[in-house]
Amino acid sequence: MNSKNIANDWEVSIRFLFISILVLGFMYPLIITLLSQSLGTHLANGSLIYQDKQVIGSSLLAKKEERTDLFLYRPSASQYDTIPSSASNLGPSSMELKKQVEERKKVLISAGIRPEHCQELLYTSGSGLDPHITSECAREQGKVLSFITKIPIETIDGMIDQFVEKSYFGFIGRERVNVTKLNIAWKQFTHE
Repeated sequence: MNSKNIANDWEVSIRFLFISILVLGFMYPLIITLLSQSLGTHLANGSLIYQDKQVIGSSLLAKKEERTDLFLYRPSASQYDTIPSSASNLGPSSMELKKQVEERKKVLISAGIRPEHCQELLYTSGSGLDPHITSECAREQGKVLSFITKIPIETIDGMIDQFVEKSYFGFIGRERVNVTKLNIAWKQFTHE
């Protein structure tokens, strides 16, 4: 190989590097950002929920609630911390997982919630941030909230029905309730 071919190879490599940086580092992200902003601004911006022009949450995330008169999220291994989100990584044979599940069962029973109707409240979600529960679990919690607040169960069930999300295309996933949206509506309904 002569030095002229080596210099030509370097020139081609450097040109390719700069073209790649321009296309993949600037043009592609810019095009994708413009498309996402024009096709789905709400989703592209994190599905934020606003109240009085202030962000109060995201419909994609569970959040830590101190109040006991709200619908419960699934437990979180990361305490609902978004950075870093994490799972417990405890397998079915883990004694620690078994202990945690038994403790959570006791807490649910003491709150008046039947664990067999709220299985998802016994186990953490994969990310620790999933805001969804089954509609059956939401209705089970609604019975407890009805007893605490003296609001008729029919009223609470009607509110839950407003936040039921169907499966995608009728067969992907299952019916679920977004607890973040439900709790925001619940707070507004109970004027707190």
